Amino acid sequence: MNFLILLAVFGAVAYRLVSPADRIKYLGNAIALAGEVKTAFTVRRPQYEAFKSALRARTPHVILAPAFVALNAAFYAAMVSGPGAMSDPATLVSYGASVGTRTTNGEWWRLLTAIFLPAGLMHLACIAAVLMHAGAALERLVGRWAFAAVYLASGVFAGLVNISSRPVDVTLSGSGALFGLYGLLVAALAWQKVVPPKAADGQAAPSTAQIPFIAIKRLGGVGILFGLYTAVSGSLTSAELAGFGVGLMYGLVVGWRVTDRLPATRLVGATAAGVLVAAVASAMPLRNIADVKPEITRVVAAEERTAARYRAAFEAFKKGKINAEALAQVAERSNVTELQTVDARLSALRNVPAEHQGIVADAREYLTLRTKSWRARAEVIRRTSPDPRRGQQNADADARLQAETKFRADMMARGNAEGFERASLQAFQRVSEWKQ
Repeated sequence: MNFLILLAVFGAVAYRLVSPADRIKYLGNAIALAGEVKTAFTVRRPQYEAFKSALRARTPHVILAPAFVALNAAFYAAMVSGPGAMSDPATLVSYGASVGTRTTNGEWWRLLTAIFLPAGLMHLACIAAVLMHAGAALERLVGRWAFAAVYLASGVFAGLVNISSRPVDVTLSGSGALFGLYGLLVAALAWQKVVPPKAADGQAAPSTAQIPFIAIKRLGGVGILFGLYTAVSGSLTSAELAGFGVGLMYGLVVGWRVTDRLPATRLVGATAAGVLVAAVASAMPLRNIADVKPEITRVVAAEERTAARYRAAFEAFKKGKINAEALAQVAERSNVTELQTVDARLSALRNVPAEHQGIVADAREYLTLRTKSWRARAEVIRRTSPDPRRGQQNADADARLQAETKFRADMMARGNAEGFERASLQAFQRVSEWKQ
């Protein structure tokens, strides 16, 4: 969409800058160019027609490419008609998008579902164009099994790269799967150049399944447009390049005689098994990426509970329902114990993404300071409400000196408690404002 807006702005500026005569000239050139493009795509050429006929004879019906388009369209329709907005990451996650904190914690199926989720209408149009153009040709050229294996494997590896590089982001892998198809196409072209087709007598001979130059131009044209869209929309990342690499490597293994015949089913299966083993090996170091959001929510809830508990106990103390020691116990034992439990859960987190390490550090800082503030508060309560028996024992001492000493100690204890409380609440503010 941004690309289209940029083109519109550029066109409007150009229109205003050129003279009327130049406008007519450029318009005529554009019409002539469009006619040439139309001719290139519609005029029948013997080589191209022979290539298409050979593909139809090899694989009469294209099934998977339109099925993948339909699957993408179905997901898009469901998301558009659903309650959530497509721009909301939560909507994408609910339909199967990948996010490291969930995918690596037992929801590995998201690596597959993320392949079939379009990011929007323009993305869906690009997916349909590539699958029905390059995808359909490749399905006929290499067979359904190899086509499906490349498409899915490229998407899965794109998803793994997304998790590795952006573990907390919601990501889709459809573009990576499409890049894998172009990697397969490049591999087939490379083998076609290196290993010419053979005739029955072993001599080099032309093959009707050899990809002609006109087909290369048409397939490449759509590929270039798709690449430009991906780059302009900001979707071209290392994940898409990984998908291209998977398709290229898969094609180099199974596509060495693809102009003569379909790849052997056994070779396709063995290669798919090898790719699966590589995918599992790549996924192992990514297991159990910590999801800190529930723990941060627990920290916020703990502050609310402990503060409410102390307020209730303080009201009871003012009404004479509990004594000072009971109030101190609420601060020192009940509240501190709960905060220590929450802190233990945070400290037990492993494999915390770099993006979330800061908020975890803030949460632990808050818990440490808040624990100190509750303990200091309990000390203040005991100092300002001393045991009457202790006062009776010291009745014969210098009352004035004791009062001054006690006053200074009480003020220091109160200052410590208030200082810890202010610092802890400042850290808590950062925690409570955090959004994943």
